[in-house]
Amino acid sequence: MKRQAGEDTAAAPERDGEAARPQDGTRGRNLPELIVATFLELTRSRHPNAITFRDIAAAAGISHMAPYRHFKSRQELLNRIADIGFGMLAASLDAVAARHPKEPRRQIVAACTCYYRFAADHPAYAHLMFGTDRALWDKAEPLPSLERTRAILLRIVHACQLSGDVPRGIDEKKLLGLLWAHVHGFTLLAANRVLTEHETGAPEAFIEAGVRVILAGLGELGAGPS
Repeated sequence: MKRQAGEDTAAAPERDGEAARPQDGTRGRNLPELIVATFLELTRSRHPNAITFRDIAAAAGISHMAPYRHFKSRQELLNRIADIGFGMLAASLDAVAARHPKEPRRQIVAACTCYYRFAADHPAYAHLMFGTDRALWDKAEPLPSLERTRAILLRIVHACQLSGDVPRGIDEKKLLGLLWAHVHGFTLLAANRVLTEHETGAPEAFIEAGVRVILAGLGELGAGPS
């Protein structure tokens, strides 16, 4: 990732209290949360790779050194934002799966529509988590919430295999990749209004129909020739 000199590496120690003096009405706010929220807002009109700490500070109305007080680098800020986002996604996946404790097939459908709803409700997080350059994550640290998200999805798929709704011989990660490609592709097209409800109908119903087609096709593959 290309860095601008002095912007995205740890800064020299600042004078005591310099970053603790927010400007323009931000006094008393939680600065890390303000920095995260400002970065996400800036990504609505700019690529994350082009946003510097100085840009964040200027937009937030805080000292230009304040971001360095809470995040040693832009990568550390990205890690924090992704951990928050995957934490929200994992909580949502857990909640929708809990609604169908004995119906693994419905859990898969619910998880896929949950992904779409998360991206629709939190576009800035989704764009940063799934829609930016791979280079942004080359140096990312392991994220506990990402591992939790993967574990929840793999648990759902495994339960679906045990129930016979999905053939057991199919690799769980490949199945997740297949479902993700369907849901993410639709989510991206819908976000850019390439596909609208005029063509697809209700988004959740469209996603559910596609997931059922995929699962039905996998079932036929598992059954083998008649």
